[in-house]
Amino acid sequence: MKIKISNQMLNCLLAALAAGILFMEYFSPTLKIFVEVCAILSIAAIIATWKKNSATVKFIAVITFFVIGSLRFYAVDNLPAEDISKFEGQTVRVIGFIRDEPQIKILPNGITQQRFIIEVETAAKNPASGVLIVTDYNEIKSARIGDKISAEGTVKFITNYQNPGQIDTVTRLKSDGITARMSAGKNGVEIEAVEGDYWTKFLRFVAAIRAHYQQSMKKVMSDDDAAAIFAMLFGGYAGLNPELIEDFQTTGIVHILSVSGSHMSLLAAATAAFCLLLKFPRWAMVALGFFVICTYTLLSGMLPQVIRSAIMGILVFTGMAFQFDNLSERFLTFAAMGMLIWQPLLIFDVSFQLSFSSTAGLIYLSESLREKMFRLPRWFAYPAAMTLSAQIASAPIAIWYFNQVSLSSVLANVFVMPLLEIVIVGGLAGGIVALILPFVGKIFFVIESLIFSTGAELNHLIAKLPFSTVQVPTLGFAAAAIYYLALIFRRAEILLLLLIIFAVNLFKGGEVEVNFVDVGQGDCAVVLTPHRHCIIFDTGGVREKVFDIGGRVVLPYLKHEGVREIDAIFLTHVHEDHSAGAGTLIKKMPVHEIITASEPKSEYAAVFGISADKLKNLRAGQQGEKFKIDGVEVEIIYAPKIGTGNEISNVYRVSYGSVSFLITGDLVTEIETQMLSENINPASTVLKVGHHGSKTSSSLEFLRAVHPACAVICVGYGNNFGHPRAEVLENLKKVNSKIYRTDKDGLIKFKTDGKKLTVSTFRN
Repeated sequence: MKIKISNQMLNCLLAALAAGILFMEYFSPTLKIFVEVCAILSIAAIIATWKKNSATVKFIAVITFFVIGSLRFYAVDNLPAEDISKFEGQTVRVIGFIRDEPQIKILPNGITQQRFIIEVETAAKNPASGVLIVTDYNEIKSARIGDKISAEGTVKFITNYQNPGQIDTVTRLKSDGITARMSAGKNGVEIEAVEGDYWTKFLRFVAAIRAHYQQSMKKVMSDDDAAAIFAMLFGGYAGLNPELIEDFQTTGIVHILSVSGSHMSLLAAATAAFCLLLKFPRWAMVALGFFVICTYTLLSGMLPQVIRSAIMGILVFTGMAFQFDNLSERFLTFAAMGMLIWQPLLIFDVSFQLSFSSTAGLIYLSESLREKMFRLPRWFAYPAAMTLSAQIASAPIAIWYFNQVSLSSVLANVFVMPLLEIVIVGGLAGGIVALILPFVGKIFFVIESLIFSTGAELNHLIAKLPFSTVQVPTLGFAAAAIYYLALIFRRAEILLLLLIIFAVNLFKGGEVEVNFVDVGQGDCAVVLTPHRHCIIFDTGGVREKVFDIGGRVVLPYLKHEGVREIDAIFLTHVHEDHSAGAGTLIKKMPVHEIITASEPKSEYAAVFGISADKLKNLRAGQQGEKFKIDGVEVEIIYAPKIGTGNEISNVYRVSYGSVSFLITGDLVTEIETQMLSENINPASTVLKVGHHGSKTSSSLEFLRAVHPACAVICVGYGNNFGHPRAEVLENLKKVNSKIYRTDKDGLIKFKTDGKKLTVSTFRN
């Protein structure tokens, strides 16, 4: 029996493989029961379609790929007993070998950080495996790939801020084998030089070539230009100007700042043009394209995402070069299948999702879009069609992660990308020239810098155009499925259904949501009223003077929820872990009112990074003040006039119907006692526990007065303060309060209609 496998069937098998991976991730049945169910389904399929052999084989093939996906996920997701992550919470000495180039970074506070990624050999003198990130803030040590390294510290899990709208860096790192992290102690790391095998020497040689490029560029151009061009050539965001990144994100071409499929396509296109010019046969064109892409992959450090882009680029380029009907489509499907079987966790990686969907858009949509643009000049129609096809195919994924659609991407791809492509091709050539003729190489890189500066400035102008980008609420799974059905079957009525559902959800009223956002060791609660007005209580801070919680955690969550403006921000006090995140929110979104504790406005301005004269809508709240927004009442039940530090914390109560939430900031036990002595009634349905569960807060008398049904502790994983303290947890149990923690539960979402209260968490 001969069975012809169509593209549709191959795509069905790919979908079955992906479904098996997702099934194990989200349902996690025991392996035995799962295999038994699949066996029964397969037998039933054989019996039901016994005489329809083709249908039988196809059905069994789909079931088989579903099982393969499930088994591969089970194998990869369950780490071996000796994995370094099994030592979590223990202070141990780890010995291993450096896997990648050590990274050195000077932090804004002036401290120098050295970062190593190591293949673990032993931990606490016991055999161990896995990959560990080690950071060292001591003296910089000279180290190379393959050198032996020893460090002592506390092993911690790789963690992520557990909120909707946050990119899952934990799974991405796990797909690269990285499962834990450690900060080296006061003695730092110890490095032992190792000669290494041939492969290690080759990797060092590649690292030396990259260093040659970086040093050659820094000699003749600004640090900003050198960092940007180096990122375009070899990847990595180190040293990039944040404003440049923001402009590239706005115009939808930020992918050019890291090695991606577009780089591979560019090199393949340049190779093809060279071969056509010299009239090479097609097999030679493919061979040379293969060589160029592989060489570039090696120079880029062979990062997993680079390898994925290279595989996809080679397969698709080969199909297009030989111009076989449907070959590029099949190659794309085979590439995705192979990568998911090899590493099933890739399905959760944003770069894989965007790369696959964008490439699929180029293959399936670009030709038809070009045909529809026949009246436009070819120089505009070709890049515009490619941009739109990639953007259309990846839209639900991009919206899920970034909540924005770039309306200026066509302009950027038509007018800016050609300049940046010249920079990439010319930059790679310039490094070779600089190695042979250093003076000519300098001239080469000066020209590169001028071209890049022109492109960056033009992109900046495009980014500042009105409606250059628009914020879009997150599409749920059902909406994304409807969108792709409309795209696959080319049916406008399906898309119309999606728009109707979107409009109904946008304008209908609903319950009140009070969301305690995971901001690490800090506080943040976002209240969304029935008609989606937004009120925020505290905004998180800045981690280690480097990571902006407001811009990197709170703002993405607000965009995920479709928030475009903030009616009011209520801050309990000026400490960074409660207030510093507000600075970015004020800069990025309209904020109508900011209510603070009684500290001077200048202190808040300093924490925000905004001059005091620009904070005209900021004022100290008064005890007894009430605010009502869309039926939700906010009352300042306590606002001390004098005090320092945590003593000055305002206390807010949010009420909707008979359900209330008490926001206490870092309220200390002395003030708790004072509130009770002044007959202030703190009774509430939900309590935001004071000071992250510190023993300085949450006295038993105060908790009895609040008598909360639920208690929320905003606390960071593995914090150095020992929060929450055991005595606080014990006190909460004594008042029969259900305890939720952001370090364990992630975002904690309460919903209420004013009578009933429901709660869900991100982890569940």
